[in-house]
Formats: sequence, C-alpha cells, structure tokens
Amino acid sequence: MPKLLWVALPLLMAAALVAMQALRRRPPSRHALNVWSSVLLIAYVATTAGLGIFWVANQQLPVFDWHYLFGYATVLLVVLHLSFNFPIAWRYLTRPRTATPVASAGDGAGAAQGRRRMLGTAGLLLSTGAAFALGMRHGRSELRVQWPAQAGAADAAAAPERAAALALVERYHAFSSHSRAGVLLRAPSVNWGDPPPPFKQYPRAPQLALPPPSTPSQTPIDLAALAAVLWHTAGVTDARAPVKLRASPSSGALFSTELYVAARAVIGLAAGLWHYDARRHALARLQDRPTSDAALGAPGDAALRDAAAAVVATAVFRRSGHKYRDRTYRYVLADLGHTLENLRVAAGAVGAQAHFVDRFDESRAAATLGLDEGEEGVLALVALLPPTAPGLATAGPARPLPEPAARWHGPPPPAEQALPLGVTGAMHRATSLRAAVPPAATPVLAALPPGSIALPPAAPTSASVLDVIAARRSVRRFAQTPLALDALSGVLAGMAVRSAPLLSAAVRVDVVVNAVAGVLPGAYRYEATPHALVPQRASADLRAAAHAAALDQDVIGDAAAVFVLSIDRAAFAADPTGPARGYRHAFLEAGLVGERVYIEAGARGLGACAVGAFYDEEAAALVAIDPAREWVVHFAALGVPSS
Repeated sequence: MPKLLWVALPLLMAAALVAMQALRRRPPSRHALNVWSSVLLIAYVATTAGLGIFWVANQQLPVFDWHYLFGYATVLLVVLHLSFNFPIAWRYLTRPRTATPVASAGDGAGAAQGRRRMLGTAGLLLSTGAAFALGMRHGRSELRVQWPAQAGAADAAAAPERAAALALVERYHAFSSHSRAGVLLRAPSVNWGDPPPPFKQYPRAPQLALPPPSTPSQTPIDLAALAAVLWHTAGVTDARAPVKLRASPSSGALFSTELYVAARAVIGLAAGLWHYDARRHALARLQDRPTSDAALGAPGDAALRDAAAAVVATAVFRRSGHKYRDRTYRYVLADLGHTLENLRVAAGAVGAQAHFVDRFDESRAAATLGLDEGEEGVLALVALLPPTAPGLATAGPARPLPEPAARWHGPPPPAEQALPLGVTGAMHRATSLRAAVPPAATPVLAALPPGSIALPPAAPTSASVLDVIAARRSVRRFAQTPLALDALSGVLAGMAVRSAPLLSAAVRVDVVVNAVAGVLPGAYRYEATPHALVPQRASADLRAAAHAAALDQDVIGDAAAVFVLSIDRAAFAADPTGPARGYRHAFLEAGLVGERVYIEAGARGLGACAVGAFYDEEAAALVAIDPAREWVVHFAALGVPSS
C-alpha cells in the first residue's frame, strides 16, 4: 500500500488542485488540463521506462514477454506524442501571467461542453473497468480439484486411488502448461497479493552466528562443517541491490526455499531445532530439545535414526507465486532440486553423507516447525550422517529404506478454506504422504539403436566443488565457440553421477546440439548406462526452434547445447508412494540433475543457465517426445561464456 500511495501521489495532488479550483468556481480550462496531463505523462513515462530498462539490464531478465514488447511500443508512441505536444506545454508554462477574466453569461455552452466531456471520460473509465472485469471472468479457468478417493491405510496401492491421484496430477500439469493461446485465455485463479520478505526471520529466537564458510577437515560433523554445508546450499554469495543472490539458483531470483536443522550430534551445536538465516549466515534456535524421528514425520527411518542432523527444506509459496501464479508448484520443486543437489555435494565435500528421506509426513513436520502448510509447505527431508554411519558409502547410492510395517495413504480431502493458494495448495496436499512403501526399481536400458554416439570417457576435474558452488552464476551470454565433445561428455556424466536416482527414476535427459565438435546438430536422448547419445532428430538445425519453444529467450538460442529434462509419466505414476508424490519426487529429481549441470559446467570453465519457462508442447516437439508419455519440465543451456 505505501508503494501505491507514492506512485499515485502526483495524481492525487493534481486531482486535489483541480477540485479546489472547481470549488472556487474557477475550473481549469481544457488547454490547461491538456498541458498538465502532458507534464504528468512525461514524468510517469520517464520513470516507468527508466525503471523497466534498469531492471531488465540489472537482472539480465529475458525480454520475451508480450507485456514487455507492448510496453516498449507504448513508450515509443507516447514519447512521439509528447514530442509534438511539448512545445504547447512549454509555451503555456512560460507564458506571462494575467488576471483571469470574469466568466460571462455566454459561458454556459462551455460549461455544458465540459459536463459532456466529464461524462464521456467517466464512460470511458467505466467501459475500461467493465472490459477488465469481463476479461478476468472470461480468462479465469480455475482448476477444480476432485480429490482422490481414499483406499484406507491397509491398501494405499489400490488401483482406484492411484488412478484418481494420477488424474489429478495430469489435470494440474495441463492446467499449468504454457501455450500461446493460454496467454490470452487464462488468468490467475488466486490473488497472490504482495510478495513476502525474501528472508524469513525469527527476531525473538536466540541467534548463533555461524563460522565463515570454508572447507573443514573431514572429521565427524561439527559446527564448521554444518555451516559450510548450509552456506553452500542456500547462503548469500553476492548482492545486486536489492536482490541477494544465493549459492543455488532460483527462478526469477525469488528464492522460495527455507532450511531448518534438527541437530542431534553436531559437535559444537546444542541439540534442538534451528532455522538457517541465510542473510546473516546464522542459526535461530526454535526448540531446545532433541527432535524425534516421529516429530519430523519419519518414524522408523533407519538413516534418520543414525543422523547427526536432519535438514528440513520448505517453500514459501507466495515468494514465487506472486510472479508465477498457478505454475508456482513446478518452479518451487525444480528450484529445491537445485538446492538439494548443492546440499548433497557440499555434505560429501566435508566428509558427511546426505540421505534423502523419500517418505515422511509433511503435516507432522510442519506442525513441529510451527508452519502454516497453506503458506509454507515442507517439501524435503535430508539426513546428514557421519562418514562412519553403517550401511552407507560416501560415493555410492543412498541406502534403501527397510520395508515398512504399514502402507499409508495420502491426506484426507481438504476443506475449501484450507486451500488459500488454490491449485498450488491442492498439489502440495495431494503430493503429501502419511506413510511409507518400498522404493521403485530402476528401469534397465535396452540395446542402443543404430546411429547412437558413444561418448568419450569424462575427464576428471581438479576444481573444488565448494569453490564452484560459491562462484556459481547463471550465464546468459555465450561465445560462438563450439563446445568440445569431451566437455559435453563430462557434463553429461556428472549429471548421472550416481548409480541410482535419489528420489525418482522418472527423469529423462535429451540434448539439443547446436554447436558441439564432432556431433551433427539435432536432438539426442542421453542414456547414462552406456554413456551414449541416441538420435531423436538427427541432422536438424534446431537452434531457432529451441529459441522459440523457450519463449524466445536468447540464452537458449545462443547456447552450444541445451539440456531438455522430461519426466516419464509411467515411471512416476508407478512410484510406490503414489502418483502424486511420484510427481513431486520427479520434479525434485529434475532439479537435482539441473544443478549438476551448473556444478559440472563451472568445474570445466563453462557457463550454464537453467530455464523453467517454455511452451510445453513445442518443447516436447523439439526433442521428439510424445507428451502422452513424457512431460518436459526443465531446460538448461550450456556453452562457452562470452568474454
């Protein structure tokens, strides 16, 4: 509201002046109103254009949106109009002042004309408002959630419930997909209001300043090691006023993720529940007693039982929602995937092990943290284990969970008022769990088709992974230098660094090759086990098509290679936790893979940039996948940075 007041202040002052003159029976002439409206228009156009151009340049924002393009054209036309009108305004403002003549009886016709002009103006405003209201009503296409029928705690894998959950996910994904027609036909279904603060604060909680981020010696987890992990996961690495950039990328630099730590056996840190204050690189103490596995929503989890600490990751939905609206849940999941990959890598660098708990009760964890699930949802739970924890190897895949005693189902249908954020809240609730089931098996790759390209072995890098994370930036300008094949091979190998997926086996990787030495331009499916590229659209120049599919973002059109990540619908639907939770797992896994692009590119001196905005159907056609079987969820550009 204060912002609106300051923006409207010149208009309010002008309106007050006109009202005062009218009360004194000396209303301004049409010529005077024309002059002063021109002066105000000059001021507002200059401010609007200046701020818009500044922010596009400062944040390197892509100028692909329709409202940007229409805005630039409007500014051009208004400036042209004012250039013709300015001499009139100047002569009026610099004219000699004379006494105002007394109105004669013949001025009645002028007064009537003024009334007609006021009525015409009022009619124009009313018609404009009516058009806006009708447009919002016409464009509103809110998704009505038909909640999956509950099969009961004893049989969460029942076919009817899984089918209903999958149908809900399919409706949401279609509803939140971008299309050229959707820009005109769909309006946001929720009033997101003003964005919340970019950093969450607990001013009354005791604060513990963390040591500066470094590379601690690989010993049992202590406060310095935990501090390094947290900073390289979500710490502030740079400031570009008013935005403070973090170690992990975020769509629109909105940073919805918050981290909480349940400390148990961290040397130098009292057991209890803590919130990580990224702005101050400090911990705020929320609870001074140990937090049980049950309180975190994962009773009986073997890895969590042995953990020195557990990290709970949440998303403040409105931070992203005020910009991305009903597509918000996609963005916060992919962003969190990037964050979790940094956490996993940073934990390994300090000698710890990160185990992703894929089954936990979000509602129970939110209650322990004192969160309003409608505004801030719990999305991930990670156990940090010492290097000597039984059954885990630092470089190997995460240990599978034991068979649970009971198979739980999803949460019950919510009350209408329990979903203030509409489809975002509905999808978060639908992807939540109340129990556990065994993990899905990883699919086995069939024989490679003819024409596949065997990639050279990935050359190791000597860069410190923590240094790479600390220096990570999204590179939006690439040189025209072709990418070396071994560099692409190294990045792809790093994307599939683990022998088993962490959360989901549904992620697929395609590569649009624009300029890679030794590889014809086209689209290729990457198969990790044989480390090879399988042609999807070979010998095809797809640079322009990729640029168009990604909403004409130059970073995609200029890249030497573009990774297109998709999720296999059958694979996430078969997730033993249910299709809805499988959808969340698949999006998080895609974010994990996307962050590896940044890390591997940075270690090799290359540039990368993740992109979450694209036309879904055009993205699928770009890499020749069937949207009935796979959904594109993420883009990532790769190339040699422009000097």
